[in-house]
Amino acid sequence: MEPLNISFLWHMHQPYYKNLLSGEYLLPWVLLHGTKDYYDMAAIVEEFTGMKQNFNLVPSLIAQLLDYEDLEAKDTYLTVFKKQPKDLTDSDKIFILTNFFNANWDNMIRPFPRYYELLAKRGFYYPKDAVGKIKDYFTDEDMRDIQVFFFLAWIDPTFFEIYDELKYLKSKGRQFNEDDKRLLEGVQKKILKGIIPLHRELAAKGLIELSTSPFYHPIIPLLIDSRVARESMPNVNLPEKLFARPEDASHQIGEAIKLFKEVFQNTPQGMWPPEGSVSDDAIQRYMDYDVKWLATDEDILFESLKWDSRRDGSGFLTHPEILYKPYRYERKEKRIDIIFRDQSLSDLISFHYSRMDAKDAAQDCLRRLRRIRDSVRGKIKKPLVTIAMDGENAWESFKNDGRDFLKYLYEGIVTDDSIVPVTISEYLKEAEEFGSLHHCFAGSWIGHNFAIWIGHGEDNNGWSQLSQARDVLETEDPNHTNKEAWESIYIAEGSDWFWWYGDDHSSENDEVFDLLFRENLANVYKYLHKEPPEILSIPIIVQDREARPTREPINFIRPQIDGRVTNYFEWIGAGYVEGRGHGTAMHESVSLIKGAYYGFDDESLFLRLDIDRTFIGNIEDISFEINIMAKKDYKILYHIKNKLVESELPISADFLEILEMEIPFDALGVVKNEKISLWLSLKIKDMIVDRVPKRGYLTVNVPSETFEAEMWYV
Repeated sequence: MEPLNISFLWHMHQPYYKNLLSGEYLLPWVLLHGTKDYYDMAAIVEEFTGMKQNFNLVPSLIAQLLDYEDLEAKDTYLTVFKKQPKDLTDSDKIFILTNFFNANWDNMIRPFPRYYELLAKRGFYYPKDAVGKIKDYFTDEDMRDIQVFFFLAWIDPTFFEIYDELKYLKSKGRQFNEDDKRLLEGVQKKILKGIIPLHRELAAKGLIELSTSPFYHPIIPLLIDSRVARESMPNVNLPEKLFARPEDASHQIGEAIKLFKEVFQNTPQGMWPPEGSVSDDAIQRYMDYDVKWLATDEDILFESLKWDSRRDGSGFLTHPEILYKPYRYERKEKRIDIIFRDQSLSDLISFHYSRMDAKDAAQDCLRRLRRIRDSVRGKIKKPLVTIAMDGENAWESFKNDGRDFLKYLYEGIVTDDSIVPVTISEYLKEAEEFGSLHHCFAGSWIGHNFAIWIGHGEDNNGWSQLSQARDVLETEDPNHTNKEAWESIYIAEGSDWFWWYGDDHSSENDEVFDLLFRENLANVYKYLHKEPPEILSIPIIVQDREARPTREPINFIRPQIDGRVTNYFEWIGAGYVEGRGHGTAMHESVSLIKGAYYGFDDESLFLRLDIDRTFIGNIEDISFEINIMAKKDYKILYHIKNKLVESELPISADFLEILEMEIPFDALGVVKNEKISLWLSLKIKDMIVDRVPKRGYLTVNVPSETFEAEMWYV
């Protein structure tokens, strides 16, 4: 039987968190993921004879890892950690209580009973303006324990088997002292110092292949010309000031290769385009630097080939021979190989397997791989399945940091002769069958478009300010002599700042990302000895604005208002807003409001709110608050304990498993085609602890009686 080749491509990436001018790191995620993910993800490969992996290390991450090795980096979190509790100011204490529980509560905090106790003492959900009072309930001993536990929780469980210092700290469990802090710092340094040498060593042994990305992880197609977004989004609203700097795209690629050579003493054969974002002009830039291979998403391939028939109801490809082979892209007498990831398998590991038993999840992945192997038998010579995903962010959601899942998965692979793990370059040297491409659809690995990074008002505002600063820099320093100013603009071109603008993503650190982006632009002017424009002191994130729902209503609904999901179909066709969780900087780990549905018939507005009660327990004083802006403003309060409704509106509402509510349009004084705006909040003891949308409000167009017929023709 023809074996199935499989390439795992773990994308290791962090944006550049340092303010270049002040030298201060405002967010600690390089340090935290450094002690939790970057070493052990590579080290585990040696435990399984025959296992091979691919690691993509983004230069902005590499540079910061080197900066952190001795823990001498000027880091806001480290500065607060190193302070003795008696020296903490009130603002320090508020900072600790607000930020030092940013970890997965179930998998990273709960394993330390004292840490979980302190989280409960602070409150799982609390209004931000109450922290000033909450801090007074915490002793110096409490504060020191939080300081230690935060960094302890962000160390991979594997190291607790290796370092006696960690065994001691975990067994001690509370009442830490300043010497304990120094023990912890010593272990952190050892782990951080080992990351780069380990990758270098494993690459030399041929167990892993290292690749890289453009330096500060920019969306290369948008740097070349932001109008390229219209290929996948013809009606997108583009920034008022367009961005088109192909020379910056080339610089980001060239500098990435330069740093990689300095650190790893060889040239990378392949590159992962940031966010899998590609276009014809972007690929040309990679070919200009003699990059041998790129990797991106299957949807880019299907769109490039104009291939409509994709996956069946079970999630398997109807024509697997299309995806499971490399493609040779040729343009202007140059060529490059492109591999396309299996989106389904990659997303299962990224987002779904963490909810399953580790062994069951690994067995499911192996079963799917074997089914793919059978499906391509006789259709492709040397078939290749690529699993490409973020290599650090998923594991917080797994028990034991994902190690159990990976061990079961890797063991299953290396003991199955029909599945062969490969590095990408070694596979491409032996591949016998290539597809052919002469045009590459412009898009990313998310929705095969650029919607996350451009099109929303906040995104476009950011692009316009970036373009303005870039133009000023070009005018003032056309010969690129002011290195710091140019470096600041390249940092600001990174994708991550735009990731947090708009409605697509939200975290506890949105405001910090916004600040960092604007500070990078302000630094351009400061390095030029010019006064930064006043607009750069104003947040781009807008709190009071219309929010885009995850899904718009598409037909009338008529749910039964009984507080439970009576049947699957009653909310089909409703609009939906996904809850945004309280989690780490790069993704949400816990969400109290899971989501809100909204819809209507020709007479009433219907609302549904789904919550996760895991961290609420038996709290009785819980209520829902719905704010509506119509002809006048209305507020509806629903108290769970006694099902009491406070409202001047004649509403129908109930809560058992979910909140369901019906509000007549005529009571709101609105008629067809008029608009109403609303947001929904969850309150504990009269304090708002979560809301949807996270920022702003939803706008609902009051439908006419022919709404369903109108939608039929859309």
